[in-house]
Amino acid sequence: MFATVPRFVTGSLAGALLAMSGCSSPDGSPTPSPSREIRDFDFANAEWFDTSAAETVTLEHGSAKRSDDASISPMDGGGSWKLLDAPRFADADGDGDEDAAVGLSTSGGQSVNAAWYIWLWRDGSAVQLQKPIVSTTRCDRPIEAVTAVTGGFEVRAFLFHSDKDNCGGGGVVPISYVAGVRDGWPVRIRPTYGPLATCNPQELIVPLRPVGVVQLRVDTDDRAPVVEPAQKYDSLLVSELAVSPYIPEEQKGDWVLARAARGDELVCGYVRMDQIL
Repeated sequence: MFATVPRFVTGSLAGALLAMSGCSSPDGSPTPSPSREIRDFDFANAEWFDTSAAETVTLEHGSAKRSDDASISPMDGGGSWKLLDAPRFADADGDGDEDAAVGLSTSGGQSVNAAWYIWLWRDGSAVQLQKPIVSTTRCDRPIEAVTAVTGGFEVRAFLFHSDKDNCGGGGVVPISYVAGVRDGWPVRIRPTYGPLATCNPQELIVPLRPVGVVQLRVDTDDRAPVVEPAQKYDSLLVSELAVSPYIPEEQKGDWVLARAARGDELVCGYVRMDQIL
């Protein structure tokens, strides 16, 4: 299991070291400390977007409940929401203002979910990015930790192999990455830049060899930031489902997650299906 460092101790120590180091910008002027205004925002009494239910919900004192099935389908019988833990604070988009990572749990019917979202500080208020930086379902192991680090939030969780693990096992492969924000999109910034999704080497095994250039992006949207400039790759490794002849074309979607091979290097990203097939 991973060891979790208390964030308040970490933050205080980092602040003390920064003050003692006399950090400065390249021109010699003092580097301003990030604005901490977001720490006064009341996440426990705010409107949230829950990705798992594709619904907005207003928390009061850190929780909410609904019993109307129609508005929270597929959670039959109603649902409940609750803040997971205290917010973590870091400047995730590099604008000089602290942002927050906050966790939300959702349950109802057969559904049990947990997700951590980044809230950006913009124009005097916190704005939630709808895509979580990590999420789990009832078949996953709990998220190990989300901590504030330089430039974003470190996530420690476990990878679930849909064809190898069962719901009782919940995945056993530990993963760790740092999530940040670029151009308004949550992205993975360390150890390598790319999408938040994990390019699972156990699942992305089918090689394709596009004849033209391929553009990798951090999400399934043409507006999402590029992972790197469009180029030709030796091959792209995708899942068996992405090229399965038994799945109707309309169900395959327009995008696929791929590991792009360039020599010995593998680059993770989303690519349009029409670029590789």
